Amino acid sequence: MSAVRSILSSLVIVLILCANLAAQDYLDRLSKRFKREIPIQLYEGSEGRIGVRGEAVIECYRGLKLVEIFYFSTDIKFRYRNNGIEISDEDDILTYGLAEVRVKPRHGSSLVTFNGRAYRGYIKCKYQNSPEKALILNMVDIEDYLRGVLPAEIGERAPDEYEAVKAQAVAARTYAVWRLTDNEFSGYLSPTVADQVYTGFDTEKEFLSRGIEETRGEIMIFEGRPIAAFYHAVCGGHTSPVEKIWPERNPADYLVGADDDTFCTWAKTYSWSESYTLERLRETLIRYFTGKNGARARDFESINDLKFAIDKRSGRVEMMEVNTDAGVFRETSDRIRWVFLRASPAGAILPSTNFTPHKVVVEGKLAGLEISGLGNGHGVGMCQCGAIGRSRAGEEYDSILKHYYGPIKLAELY
Repeated sequence: MSAVRSILSSLVIVLILCANLAAQDYLDRLSKRFKREIPIQLYEGSEGRIGVRGEAVIECYRGLKLVEIFYFSTDIKFRYRNNGIEISDEDDILTYGLAEVRVKPRHGSSLVTFNGRAYRGYIKCKYQNSPEKALILNMVDIEDYLRGVLPAEIGERAPDEYEAVKAQAVAARTYAVWRLTDNEFSGYLSPTVADQVYTGFDTEKEFLSRGIEETRGEIMIFEGRPIAAFYHAVCGGHTSPVEKIWPERNPADYLVGADDDTFCTWAKTYSWSESYTLERLRETLIRYFTGKNGARARDFESINDLKFAIDKRSGRVEMMEVNTDAGVFRETSDRIRWVFLRASPAGAILPSTNFTPHKVVVEGKLAGLEISGLGNGHGVGMCQCGAIGRSRAGEEYDSILKHYYGPIKLAELY
């Protein structure tokens, strides 16, 4: 019996070693092939203006061939045409029929601009057959990209919040690397909350940039691969397993949810409330469900009841059900936030699904809905305000990251 146990123990050790070697091999290969110059989509449309602070070079391509070069120090205009991209200055058309245009700073002190916003790196304008629009990309080193992400994602921070800055830098870098190497990746990052908010050069802060530099190349990995490093503003006391928020995603050992205690209670958006009269409730339900699945406005003339199911583990609403004379209408998980728009700011979705609903009933009939909630954001991964609170309490950035992402390791990609 002891011999069998010994064999089994040896087999387990071998399997663990093999898994570790395979994970390290993947990371080594990723490190060699990862391109630090990454694409950020700034625009997709028929025309626009690209400018420069200083002087720039315009490289014009037909197919893969560089055919023309221009120098400029004022705005140029690009237009999508059926035969390619046309570019012009304030006087005349410079050239046309282009497959690609690259606008690069001519000197180290120059910056290219788009819609008045300056960016590091350079701007690429690409011709597309489908959709029939020009695509504007900012091609930028990932570390410089982070300089334009952190100001929007974590804001100006105090000295005792510096470890949270470094945690945010690693999380944002990891997210970008994961998206860029994910099989479902579209080819470029969005500069909005669809990925990470990116505001370019003008918003950069020296304090935040120092946190980026001190964690240069560092990412979080699990089983040798970059993790899906989701994060959000305020969890409201507990983060959520990823599959509870986005059921289409598989469970992940590093996104199982974590108790945040009171570390994010200082946030302005920690608690919130919203109320709906029956009429306002009817309006928001009509707007959402007629747009979503072809329901008719008259289907909500009589709203008989609202039901909510709350997940015991996360404390978040996981299902809502609207009962009307025309039928039952349902929504689940994070999409529930899009059902109930807020009064202020106008058109904003609910801050989170971490809320308690209170039905207003008058003479046995539904007359409205009161919602009291906690947190701001989807609730998956790192709670940014919780990370700030932990930094104030003396936690270091690696400890902060491991609290929210569990069994991850920190590794240098480059």
